[in-house]
Amino acid sequence: MKKTSLVISVFGLASALLVRPVYALDLWQAYELAQANDATYQAASAQKIATDEQKKQARAVLLPTVVAAGALRSTRETFHNQDRVSETYPASASVTLTQPLIQLDSLTAFKQVKSNINIGELTLQAARQDLISRVVQAYCNALLTQKIAQVSMDKQTTAEQQRKMAQRNFDVGNTTIIDVQEATAAYHRAEAEAITAKSNADNALASLEDMIGQPINEPLAALTASFKLKMPVPDSQAKWVERAQAENYNVRIAKLSLDIAKLEVTKRAQARLPKLDFVASQTWKATQLNHDKDVKSRVTSVGLELSMPIFDGGLIGAQVREAEALATKSIQTVRSIQTQVAQSTRSSYNQAVSGLKTIAALEEAQKASAASVRSNLIGYDLGMRINIDVLNAQQTDAQTKIDLAQAQYNTIIGNVNLKAAIGQLHDDDVRYINQFLESSPETLREQEVESASLQQLNDPKSTSRTVVVKSTQ
Repeated sequence: MKKTSLVISVFGLASALLVRPVYALDLWQAYELAQANDATYQAASAQKIATDEQKKQARAVLLPTVVAAGALRSTRETFHNQDRVSETYPASASVTLTQPLIQLDSLTAFKQVKSNINIGELTLQAARQDLISRVVQAYCNALLTQKIAQVSMDKQTTAEQQRKMAQRNFDVGNTTIIDVQEATAAYHRAEAEAITAKSNADNALASLEDMIGQPINEPLAALTASFKLKMPVPDSQAKWVERAQAENYNVRIAKLSLDIAKLEVTKRAQARLPKLDFVASQTWKATQLNHDKDVKSRVTSVGLELSMPIFDGGLIGAQVREAEALATKSIQTVRSIQTQVAQSTRSSYNQAVSGLKTIAALEEAQKASAASVRSNLIGYDLGMRINIDVLNAQQTDAQTKIDLAQAQYNTIIGNVNLKAAIGQLHDDDVRYINQFLESSPETLREQEVESASLQQLNDPKSTSRTVVVKSTQ
């Protein structure tokens, strides 16, 4: 048996592990679970409810108020010089109605609350976008670390087989101790990488579990061979930046906060103006409740009440200047956020565009590196290649697989962040990505063909060296 046959079982096992089971946790399921369990999103939802109640509170200041009051007392008066005691039972009840007529600062405060409610709505939408981004990133990170862990395990297994081959060749005098030492060093490096990769995969999966609020006992649905993303439309970075600076949630929230800050300046200045209220009240009094000598009365009062600050020790002026300074700060905050959004949009656009080109290049590189491994194994059998050549080829092939997976997930995240930059990241985008993760029977059959192809390509007894894998796309 040739030495290349020793690694056939290894490649076959590794390929079999790449076949996904039919039942797997996909991205959409993870997103639905995160909506119900993610603490950050639930906190944003609760904050939205609290913000909505502010409108009722601000409106209540402008509406009439009716206050009812009553009192019943028992008094005992002792006259020491007359040696007598007087007991009385006075009672009173009143109803007072107050309707603000002119309170400009209260009207301004009501306008502020309306803007604040709009901020609450935008904040909740931004939190939903943030949840999508975090779920996609956590899911992709879990898939990537699992891929790295699997490739690292394959590297360790093939390195172990290569070490055994080198040792046997050395034992029969076909190679030198240098080959054995190189193979041994490569095996232990692969072993260390596999340990680290497994730990990273466990940590990434735990992060996803924390987000969805439950343990993940089933495999994650991975990318299919039909995974393809399109170029961003419009195909112009400047247009994406321009749109993001106008439609990004953080920018819109900052602009509304600026409006509130400007209204605060107006409200503070209006505190100097007079306030006019309509007041009506009726009061019932009894000097001796339910007694013979009881004297009852009723007082009705209707009128206007005017109030205006005359001297406040400089309080209002200081409050106005403080509000003006905060408004200036809000202007600069809007500029700062627009700059940050522009930078992140450019970065996301470049990540999405360059990612597509990187994927195409790495797909070709993966084909070449796989062919290089096969060629070096054959060359090693024929004595045309040495052990280190095979090890280097296997190392390059493994790293190319990792780089391709990294490029795929980075491209997905770049597209997600690009849509989030313009406030257009929705549930449909999760569904769109999820279609490339579905464990359909067609996908499984395709993966089985790919697995068989890998075994055939590494089988020296095979008469065919070319296997065409039909895409499901």
